Amino acid sequence: MEEIKKIFENTESLIIFLTIIGLTILFAKLLGKYLQRLITEKTKDHQVDITSFIFLKHMIVAIVYFLGFGWALLTMPITQTFAHSLLAGAGATTLILGFASQQIFSNLFSGIFIVLTRPFMINDIIEFQGSKGKVIEISLNSTIIQDENGDEIIIPSSTILSDKIKIFNRQK
Repeated sequence: MEEIKKIFENTESLIIFLTIIGLTILFAKLLGKYLQRLITEKTKDHQVDITSFIFLKHMIVAIVYFLGFGWALLTMPITQTFAHSLLAGAGATTLILGFASQQIFSNLFSGIFIVLTRPFMINDIIEFQGSKGKVIEISLNSTIIQDENGDEIIIPSSTILSDKIKIFNRQK
């Protein structure tokens, strides 16, 4: 309880922390929009597979979030006070998080595999488990397809790799 009081007593650190978090979110959103616009402009007139560019955009934005939030945490006095206990508990925490996030890591590695091997690309028409649609986004966690009604279907990456996919027309 005293640690929480220390955080709120040191308003300068709290203001710096919240400012860094806010600026990180703002910068990441603006960078994501800028990169999306850049990808769209550069690939509009060319028959280029944009899957790798979209993947790279997601990775850059994730790195910005990671660095920004890490920097913000370093400004808080509580992280300096509890650094030793956090390091001591890191082993147990890693084990717990590993079990808890098994599906997330499965999707992450499956997403990397999908982006690298490119079994299908953005704008391909695919059928997966009875759902047929146009691939509109491929990210690390999932692939989004849009069916004939305009509905979006989100398919986890690990599920895609564990079942067969029918590709109707392959974009060149």
